[in-house]
Amino acid sequence: MWTLPVSEIETVSLTNFTGKVACTVFTIGCNLRCRYCYNKSLVLKTEKPADLEKIKDKIKRLPLKNIAITGGEPLVHSGLGDFLYFLKDLGFEIKLDTNGTFPERLKDILDKRLVDYVAVDIKAFKDDDFKYITRVDHGYEKVKKSITLLKESQVPFEMRYTVWKVPMREDFSNFFGDLPTSQMDTLYVQKFVSNSYILDKLFNPDVTDEDLRQMIVILSNFLTVKLRNA
Repeated sequence: MWTLPVSEIETVSLTNFTGKVACTVFTIGCNLRCRYCYNKSLVLKTEKPADLEKIKDKIKRLPLKNIAITGGEPLVHSGLGDFLYFLKDLGFEIKLDTNGTFPERLKDILDKRLVDYVAVDIKAFKDDDFKYITRVDHGYEKVKKSITLLKESQVPFEMRYTVWKVPMREDFSNFFGDLPTSQMDTLYVQKFVSNSYILDKLFNPDVTDEDLRQMIVILSNFLTVKLRNA
């Protein structure tokens, strides 16, 4: 019998599955501790899991057949694959949010065609910055591996970056130079907005609108860039 720690289900969302109206499932638990993360109760697992059978019954009654799975980090959980099979049997189109640090599990899901769309959160464009913002000493190269796997799988995907820092041009060159990305791929950028719910309450980087504009200009040399939550 498989299980999956789920916090809740949001029955209607206009933003969590690009281009679609969808419901959203939030999983509990994450392997990173990103300073700007606002899903504190999910990451630190202070939120009590919902009854999974009740969640499944609710999903069966949903009129929508698009679903986004987010967290936390869904790929932390070994039961995710079984949950995806359950959703596929019901005819759902599935979008998966991930931080990209579980390339082996992602590959298994991609090989089995269990997801229809993937969003990868890029935390940083060089290893030192990744370690600082996530407070984890490993994972940077795994994110790049996940992006490569997505390109090879031909499953539609997007990348996202919360602008907590404006990297140097050479950081972008080094990051994307190792990847098979092109202007056919999309990176959504959004400016960091501080609030009282983030994991590191003292974290408040100073990124101006002009910084953001200049970064988008540089990034546009590597792939398509779109601004989100402007």
